[in-house]
Amino acid sequence: MMPLHNNKNTPKNGFTLIELVVVIIILGIIAMIALPKFVDIGRDAKIATVKVTGGAFSSAITLAHMKWAAMGYSGPADNLAIFSQAGTDGQLDINQWGYPAQNYPPYEASPRLDNNNDCLSVWPTLLQDGPSVSISADKDISDYRAEYINPDQCRYYYNLLPLVSIYYDSRNGEVLIDSNPDS
Repeated sequence: MMPLHNNKNTPKNGFTLIELVVVIIILGIIAMIALPKFVDIGRDAKIATVKVTGGAFSSAITLAHMKWAAMGYSGPADNLAIFSQAGTDGQLDINQWGYPAQNYPPYEASPRLDNNNDCLSVWPTLLQDGPSVSISADKDISDYRAEYINPDQCRYYYNLLPLVSIYYDSRNGEVLIDSNPDS
C-alpha cells in the first residue's frame, strides 16, 4: 500500500531558525530606537506638572490683579481678601503695581517681594491646596523651592527636576515657566 501523503511535496508550516533570528534582530533594533522615548516619559510628566502648576499660578496672579482693579485700587492694598477664607489665609498684600507681593497680617504701607519669606507667603495663598513650597531643595520636604532672585521677583524650582522652574515678577504679573531641563 502506498502512503496517502508524500512528505517531500508537502509544504512545511513554521519558521526556520534563520527567520526567527532575523525577526529577533529586527525587534531588538526597534526596541533600541523606542526605549529612549519611553525613558523620557517620566521626565515629560514632571515637566507637564510644572507647566500645569505654572498655569494655575499665573491664573491666580491674574485673578488677584483683577480683584484689586475691580475694587477700585490704584496703589498698594493691604490684606486684600482674594479668596473667601477665614482669617488671613485668603488675603494678600498687593504692591504698588497691583500684583501679589506677600501675605502677612500686619499692616505694611507699601508691600514688596523682597526676601524668600515673601516668595513663600504668596505661593500657598494663590495655590490653595496646591503643591508644597519651602526654601529646601529636598523633594521629601516640599514639591518646590522658593527663591528670591531680584527685587519683586521670585523663582520656584521644582525639586524633582531642579532645572525646571516657575518665575514670577510682581512688577507686571509676569509668570514664566522654564520647562527646558537641559538649559
